[in-house]
Amino acid sequence: MLLIHGIGHRRQMWDPVVARLNGDFDTVSVDLPGFGNSPPLPKGDTPTPHRLADHLEKILDELGWPTAHLVGNSLGAWVSLELARRGRASSVCALMPAGLWRSTGGVGHQRRKALFAMWTNGTRLPMAGLLIRNAALRTPVLFGLFGRPWRIPAADAVGDAENLRTCDFARTMSALDGTRFEGGAETAVPVTVLFGGRDPLIRVRETDLGLLPDSTRVLFERHLGHVPTWDDPDLVSRIVRESTL
Repeated sequence: MLLIHGIGHRRQMWDPVVARLNGDFDTVSVDLPGFGNSPPLPKGDTPTPHRLADHLEKILDELGWPTAHLVGNSLGAWVSLELARRGRASSVCALMPAGLWRSTGGVGHQRRKALFAMWTNGTRLPMAGLLIRNAALRTPVLFGLFGRPWRIPAADAVGDAENLRTCDFARTMSALDGTRFEGGAETAVPVTVLFGGRDPLIRVRETDLGLLPDSTRVLFERHLGHVPTWDDPDLVSRIVRESTL
């Protein structure tokens, strides 16, 4: 099972669910190029979802996995769907998937840019580390990005903020402008999509589920934010496990 984080995040987002999945799967969580400990793609090599999928195909080849159960969050879900389109998936579990928007512009696009600008600019404030380390203080700051920000351990919250401050965010975000996922309606493997009621970035009404197979299983959990693994790791682990059946 390959676990793929979203834009601005890093592989540690999967830590709460990995321990719950390792008894059933060989799990590998990766840092996308330009995030976490992974260097960015070279200058001139634009980090589009297609290029990120190329990168992960090489990782699958190195692991000796012709296919894998793919679990992705946000941009990671988009890349998972692209890998499935290429025949590299046994199943896909797309948590709050990016790339399925009905329109590549409009209000939803502007809202996502504004929210990410708020979060990324917040990591540059002089007191950001102290603010995020305190559960009571980070809850209103990170609400929406997480449904239950107080559940994130302080060290992870600080590490996430540092990653967001230093990662290849702007270049990757720019690579998504004017694009969406295409060609997934004929995907032959099981696809599960999860939406969260506390997620201001990916909303069901702005999503074109016609881009996915008719058999896609669609779930909605009111208490989950955009990055759901710390919000309810037992629930997310169960959904991931069921998505492979």
